[in-house]
Amino acid sequence: MTPLASDESSLDPHVVEQAMLWMVRLQSGVSSAGEQLACHRWRQESPAHEQAWQRLNGIGQGLRDGTRGLSAGNVRGLLQARALTSRRAVLKGFAGAGVLIASGYGVSQRSLMPTLFSDYGTSTGERRSLSFDSGVAVQLDTRSALDSEFAAGLRVLTLNQGRMLLTLQQGAQVALRTADVWVRPQPLARLLVSQERSATLVQLLDGGARVEQPRGQRFELRAGWQQRFSDSLAGALAPLPAGAAAWTQGLLLAERLPLGQLLTELDRYRPGVLRCDPRIANLQASGSFSIDQPEASLDLLTQVLPIRVQRVFGYWASVVPA
Repeated sequence: MTPLASDESSLDPHVVEQAMLWMVRLQSGVSSAGEQLACHRWRQESPAHEQAWQRLNGIGQGLRDGTRGLSAGNVRGLLQARALTSRRAVLKGFAGAGVLIASGYGVSQRSLMPTLFSDYGTSTGERRSLSFDSGVAVQLDTRSALDSEFAAGLRVLTLNQGRMLLTLQQGAQVALRTADVWVRPQPLARLLVSQERSATLVQLLDGGARVEQPRGQRFELRAGWQQRFSDSLAGALAPLPAGAAAWTQGLLLAERLPLGQLLTELDRYRPGVLRCDPRIANLQASGSFSIDQPEASLDLLTQVLPIRVQRVFGYWASVVPA
């Protein structure tokens, strides 16, 4: 057998992600004999595969314990591919897959594969600006996927995953579709739209927009307000929080935000696994944090809170009491 490299920094993050996915499958109690054989073959394909497997096997007791705590049905649901709403994903028969990685320190959601078949997409930590005809501009947040088409003289955008800033110039018309609702902004509107796990969050920065649910219910939103929608329910209208659009400038603004929530948000911009010890999850943090440099933001937190960060080959990080 080829000797394994000893340099931890040489591990490819994508290989580590694959190893983590295999570990969750095999330790969850719902893996088949075929999956176990496929994992064995994957480990034999490359010394790097085996190295990543052994490294995770050595530190992953929390991962194994956490997945055993999930029911078989939940694990199957977490491991199956999430079908996108776009017609291209249906035709391709494939969409991005996600997995919930549980550990003794908490839970961290990871998107282990990109949304490959949307027209436009962003990877972890990436933001992307798009310009369409007739004065329609979009900025995609990290791990987002968007489709665009022109139908019956109207630009139709479909947000399959993630979050976006939509800006309309004078005279611009666009319809935005999510898994839950249609959003029809007015000209000169600026709004944030987030496709969450089971709902859509619409936040109006400027102008107005109409939100339509599949059963015909309609809601009018104005600047300075936000509302969350499922396909049949509507949450309470709420004031837009300060700093809602800070991510478009590469920042995360926090004011007495529980540390666990802050780390969950930073986790979206950081490759790898970020865990928070529940003993410190309710510590409150305030300040401006860079989402373009999440490691620097973690280091900044250690200077203002009684915490420290344990890192494993720059990929797996646990935030624990100092």
